[in-house]
Amino acid sequence: MVDDSDTLFLQRIPEDEKGHLRDFFDSLRQQEKTLLLQNDLRLLFETFCRENNFDSMASDSVLADLLREIPELLVGADGFHIVHRYEIARYAFYEASHDGAQVTEISPRAYLRQKDRLSQGSHVSEDTAVPIDFGPFSDYAPSMHDSGRIGDGIRFLNRHLSSSLFQHPDKWKQHLYEFISLHRCNGQQLLINPGVCDSLDALQKALRRARNLLRKQSVETPFEAVQPALGKMGFEPGWGDTAARVRETMGLLEELLDAPAAELLEQFIARIPMIFKIAIVSPHGWFAQENVLGKPDTGGQVIYILDQVHALERCLRQQLETCGLPDIQPRIVVLTRLIPEAGDTTCGERLEKIHRTRGAYILRVPFREKGGEVVPHWLSRFDIWPYLDRFAAEAGRELRSELDGTPDLIIGNYSDGNLVASLLSDAMNVVQCTVAHALEKTKYLFSDLYWEKMEAEYHFSLQFAADLIAMNKSDFIIASTYQEIAGTEDSIGQYESYQFFSLPGLYQVVNGINLFNPRFNIVPPGVDEENYFPYVEAGRRSEAVDRRWRERLFEADTDDIRGHLADPKKPVIFTMARFDRIKNITGLIEAYGQSKRLQEQCNLIFAAGTIHETESNDREEREEIRKAHDLIERFGLDDKVRWLPSIEKRDTGAVYRLIADSRGVFVQPAHFEAFGLTILEAMLSGLPTFGPQFGGPAEIIVHGENGFLMNTSKPELIAASLEGFFEQVQQDSALWERISKQGIERVLTSFTWSLYSEKLIALTKLYGFWRYAVAGKGMEKLDRYCDLLYHFLVKERAQLSENRATGGS
Repeated sequence: MVDDSDTLFLQRIPEDEKGHLRDFFDSLRQQEKTLLLQNDLRLLFETFCRENNFDSMASDSVLADLLREIPELLVGADGFHIVHRYEIARYAFYEASHDGAQVTEISPRAYLRQKDRLSQGSHVSEDTAVPIDFGPFSDYAPSMHDSGRIGDGIRFLNRHLSSSLFQHPDKWKQHLYEFISLHRCNGQQLLINPGVCDSLDALQKALRRARNLLRKQSVETPFEAVQPALGKMGFEPGWGDTAARVRETMGLLEELLDAPAAELLEQFIARIPMIFKIAIVSPHGWFAQENVLGKPDTGGQVIYILDQVHALERCLRQQLETCGLPDIQPRIVVLTRLIPEAGDTTCGERLEKIHRTRGAYILRVPFREKGGEVVPHWLSRFDIWPYLDRFAAEAGRELRSELDGTPDLIIGNYSDGNLVASLLSDAMNVVQCTVAHALEKTKYLFSDLYWEKMEAEYHFSLQFAADLIAMNKSDFIIASTYQEIAGTEDSIGQYESYQFFSLPGLYQVVNGINLFNPRFNIVPPGVDEENYFPYVEAGRRSEAVDRRWRERLFEADTDDIRGHLADPKKPVIFTMARFDRIKNITGLIEAYGQSKRLQEQCNLIFAAGTIHETESNDREEREEIRKAHDLIERFGLDDKVRWLPSIEKRDTGAVYRLIADSRGVFVQPAHFEAFGLTILEAMLSGLPTFGPQFGGPAEIIVHGENGFLMNTSKPELIAASLEGFFEQVQQDSALWERISKQGIERVLTSFTWSLYSEKLIALTKLYGFWRYAVAGKGMEKLDRYCDLLYHFLVKERAQLSENRATGGS
């Protein structure tokens, strides 16, 4: 008997397909795998249809549609256990008989238990894994219902706040008054003097008097001219730089108090001067401005943060000037790890000024052993977990000292940085923003299920728990794309993968993250337009830089470059990235090596890591270096390929433009890319660009219009995409220029750092108001639950790992 709750799952299958469903389910029992992913099911179903002579059913049937909604299926001796993703970010779990006739809905934990048993064997006890469930704490914030609005949390929250203002006007007016009264900077009171405007009623009366005064002033009247009169009414600096701006800001507040609306709230909160000091946390890797790109764990994240700093400082400075506070200099500190054995980098310096900024610095704090000794050498991002608690404690003291107080916003980066940001945010009671960049859980297949086999090398049990803590503690999360959060109809998003999963024998996450919580926002990064600009803008190019890099790219014979080009005038296929398996540079080399057509038409140039295996301390990078050398040897590519070491950020713009001069292309061959900053850089430089169809590039590139998406899972698929393009160019000589121009336009209209910084600061202000007015008390229970997980799971396991590494007990 099928429960009523399960009818939706079965009723979709028409009568004429139910027999095929039974036969297909029976065929699943005959194969060896007990855990089938969506791609496994698709391939098995295609084989089933072909062998039974209903090829059309493989793509055009209700059964095929249903199978595309099943990301996982467990094949057991007693039947099947099925995950049904019936829409984006929404799931149901079922237990089905072998013939599919009986289906019963089950809980997520029941499904995870069965998954543990099948993957680990019958010896796994149901009681050994601790359940982790954030569901009971989700009611502190409103929740969205439409999956299409995931990632637009600020707009939803804004409407919710405005609705609450309307429903409880007296309560919310008081909250607004108190919130406005709080703001100070460097000892200076801003906006209102609580000693004069000592109540909401007094503020409203003062606003009316100020309005009458300001109406008599010229729009150009500077704030200083009216400050004495406004000061007597209880108004302090921060309302605007001119009489007109002050009148507009005060008018917004009056209107908001009289008739609250979402747009008014957003506009008014955005005008409040409340962000002066920002801490950006990024502990792992080599963080510096020169000589670090290409080192292990060091790549796009460093570029992202440095560009972010420039944009945020510029935006904050402009906003403070508009608020009438030109003498306040915003401060931004990038908090990272100090590495005494720093080689030719500045990573051994405690403090480093960030180029082209007025008040932004890199602050480095060392990792310390339990006894207090400084760790002198670089550590892999997978090995730093035992040091983060001590790092956070010392970093908090250093940060307070450097900023002369606490920051107004803490931004975490990557799993380790987000965990440290959570610890600092708790200690300082500061708004926290999380940026994942990439979540390892989706990069390494079955990294949860077979965690024990990978634990010694990757410590995924710590990383995944740290991710959960940071995600749930953060005031808001920014992602570069929608897919990063919630995937597509056919694929699961990075954050979505944390909704439920299991580390057998350790913990079972039955409700890890609520994607419908309004903390998620899509804020794509931009491109440094001083460094990256179209190759056709000859007046902005440096002849000396171009000459130096033209020689290095195409001709130089040095001991850090492999390969020479028999015909350097051919168009170039170019890529650059970190040298790890996910970035798949060796996949591109193999694609080129397999394709005689590409070798005849193009050269291949790539910049990654180093050509000398002995110069790398990273296990995965050394494997990729060996593989790259083997592929070049196997296919005899030394006269068609140039392999350069990683290129410093300041030079990459010139390199892109030189590749464009050759009428070449840029290829991002990664197996998965959360966003793709190099894709934006290459497009803005004028290079036709190829990116993986999996992940963020699909939200940057419109296939065939301003670039190309490709399946990067196999070298032959990469080769086919590139061959097709160069063949089309031979037939249509204008195609290269058309894609180039449309790529430039795409970046300039949608991906700029000014748009990014404006939105990030606006988010901070509104979530800061939300934190103060609503969420503070509601989040206490959630915070305590996260604290328990941190102390009794992350911290304890990190200490255990450290003891094992040092030979302790």
